[in-house]
Amino acid sequence: SHLITQEKNRALVQLFCVWGQYAHTDEPFFSNVFGVASQTVLERYTPDTLATIPLADLVAEIAAAGRQRLKAPDDIAQTLHRLARRAFRLHPDEQDARHQSLVLHLDTIRALEHQQQALDKVIARDMQAFRQTLTTIPGIGPVYGAGLLAEIGPIERFPSENALAKYAGLTWRPHQSGNFDADIRPLTRTGNVYLRYYFIEAAERVRVRDPQFKTFYEKKYHEATHHAHKRALVLTARKLWSAWSTGC
Repeated sequence: SHLITQEKNRALVQLFCVWGQYAHTDEPFFSNVFGVASQTVLERYTPDTLATIPLADLVAEIAAAGRQRLKAPDDIAQTLHRLARRAFRLHPDEQDARHQSLVLHLDTIRALEHQQQALDKVIARDMQAFRQTLTTIPGIGPVYGAGLLAEIGPIERFPSENALAKYAGLTWRPHQSGNFDADIRPLTRTGNVYLRYYFIEAAERVRVRDPQFKTFYEKKYHEATHHAHKRALVLTARKLWSAWSTGC
């Protein structure tokens, strides 16, 4: 997923250079800039070529690319025409070069997503061989569950939440000088970086899907005086250990 995010960021740079506010328009538009319908348009047209397409033809093409599931394809087509007229007027050679670069990034994104989907299926299949309760927590699927299990190992080797939190690097460094104790404390840079990643990503999904974790996250969010989201998310990640170890 990290590689996909990097590639999307590179694509967004080229997208802005070619189309301007394509990814940030407030007008009726594609719900997902990297969705199938949006990619179809971006690969087939530059702003100059799209501006010459009759609106009715563009509506039909967008509807077909979205498999007739898009809401208001006629509104999307009108937005595209407006964006095409407002886009940067680049030299034809530069516009072509940036368009080709954008197309290559989109091809790479699709290839990476295809590989990720295939790998996710293998992980989900192999996870069925393990007796575990981690994936019973709403929001933790087989991929994050497998990552957590692989990095933690036998959970019995951690006698407490603090022990696991320290191993994962989900603790804060003390920031003291004499009697002064700072409110802003950075996370420790030690610990298992992969486990920390899986815990944080899992906590982000769990706090959205599980009412108990949502309440806990919101409580910690409002208690924090600095970096509220980050602090609340780390504490939610630590709470996952208690929920899991209790259910084991």
